[in-house]
Amino acid sequence: MDIKFSEYQSRGWVIEKNVYSLIEINNIKKKIKNFLEKNLKNYSGRDINFSNNKVEIGSLNSFHKMDDCDYIKKLAFSDKIYNISKKYLKTKKPELRACELFAKPKINGLAAPIHQDNYYWCVNDANALTIWLALDKSTKENGGVFYFDGSHKYGIFEHEPSNAKGTSQKIKGKNSLKNFFISTPNIEIGDCIIHHSLVAHGSDTNKSETNRSGLTFQFKSEKSYYDDQLKNSYEKSLNQQISDRGK
Repeated sequence: MDIKFSEYQSRGWVIEKNVYSLIEINNIKKKIKNFLEKNLKNYSGRDINFSNNKVEIGSLNSFHKMDDCDYIKKLAFSDKIYNISKKYLKTKKPELRACELFAKPKINGLAAPIHQDNYYWCVNDANALTIWLALDKSTKENGGVFYFDGSHKYGIFEHEPSNAKGTSQKIKGKNSLKNFFISTPNIEIGDCIIHHSLVAHGSDTNKSETNRSGLTFQFKSEKSYYDDQLKNSYEKSLNQQISDRGK
C-alpha cells in the first residue's frame, strides 16, 4: 500500500510536499488578488467574512466562493490537484464541491472552531476531502490548522452553533475528543495538506506578524451523494446564525 495513503487512512490527514513552486504560488496569489479587487464588494453574508468591520482585502478572513474565479476553478482540475483528489478518494472522476480561501491575516486573523467538514457537506458516505494549499507558511504560531488524529474513524460527533464567522458549527463539548492526539503540521509555501471530511480540526487566532493564507479544493467521489434531509437541517441552522449575527 502507498505510504501516503496509509497515513491518510490512519490519521485522517497527510502532507504532499512541494506541489507548487514559489513562482507558481506567487502567480496564484496574484490571480486571487486580481479577482478579489474586481469582485470583493459583490459578495456578502455567508460567502465572505472579514476579521474586522473593514470591507477590504487586507481584512479578509475567509472567502467561500473562490471557484467563481475561472482561473481557480481550472486549477482544481489541473493534473496536480485533480490527481491528488483521485489518489485519496480512490476514484476516477471526483466531483468538485467548492474552492475557498482562508486568508487569516496577520495580527487579527480569526480562529476556526473545532469541527468536521462533513457535518456541513452531508455527503452520505463521507468519501470526500479537502486539499489545503499553503499560499503562506503555516505554523502553530500563525494559526495553522490542527487535527485530532484518527477522529475520522468515529463518524459525526455532536455539533452545536458556533456563531463564528466562516465556521458555523463546532463540536459540542471537549470530552468526545479528549483521547485523540492533536497534531499541528508545519507546512511550507506550495505544500498541500489533504484531510478527510470527517477528521476533527480547527485553528487558533493569528496574532503573529505573518499572514497564513490557504486555498482549498473540496472534492467528493462521483459515487457519493448528498443527504438532502441533513443538508436542509444544516442550512436552516446556518441561516439562523447569519440572521442573529446581523441583529
